[in-house]
Formats: sequence, structure tokens, C-alpha cells
Amino acid sequence: MAEQTTSHDLDLVFKALGDPLRRKLLRLLSNPQYFCKTSQEALQGICVQDLTQYLSVPQSTVSRHLAILSHAGLVTHSRWHYYGVNATSIHAAINWLNALDAQPTSPTATIDPHEDWLAESLQNPPGDLEDWSK
Repeated sequence: MAEQTTSHDLDLVFKALGDPLRRKLLRLLSNPQYFCKTSQEALQGICVQDLTQYLSVPQSTVSRHLAILSHAGLVTHSRWHYYGVNATSIHAAINWLNALDAQPTSPTATIDPHEDWLAESLQNPPGDLEDWSK
């Protein structure tokens, strides 16, 4: 992810984190160096075959989940399919979550300026439910 994290980037990150197997993969990939059982060498990442053995799931399942994590920017991989964690994306998500804990001075102080309609609706709630559909 770029320095400026967009809501689309965060949507991808949180969607990727919504699956327990993907969270387990991230936990496994958070170690900066591994010893590959398949090639018997030290690596800066872990190979899909080792992940498949450790998780006891088919390689296609591991590869699909790694592709989702990669698309969200949470993992990196080399051309030899050794995967590792992308700390920049993890920190962007953490910073976004930490911002939720900040105490704004008003309910609309931290609302995205492009979402003026939300700020207006918080200040002027509709009288009944029919008003929300307009």
C-alpha cells in the first residue's frame, strides 16, 4: 500500500483478515526467516509447500488464500513463491484502528470530507425511516 491509505485499501485488508486461515498464514509468515523443508535451505520467507504441510490443507487452498493476502498488500512473495509479511500494510491497518480510539471533539470531527452526506445526517437525523430512502 502507498503511504496514503485509501478506504479501498483498508477494505481489502480487513476483508483479507476476516478469514481465520488467512490470519493463521499471517502469523506463520511474521517470522522473518525460515528453513525450507523442501529445499533444505535458509530463506527470507516460507514456501507454499511448507505452509501446505503445516496447515494440512491442499496447496490450492493455501495458494488462493495467499493470493488474497497478496492482493490486499499484506504479504510479499518472490518469484520462487517464498512468502513474507508486508509490514507497511499491517502498520497502515493498525494506524487506522488506533485512530478509532481517538476522542474527537465532535461526532463528525474525523469523518472523511468526501462523506459530507454522513456528517449532515448525523447533525440532522430524519424524522422517520422513510426519510432515509431519499
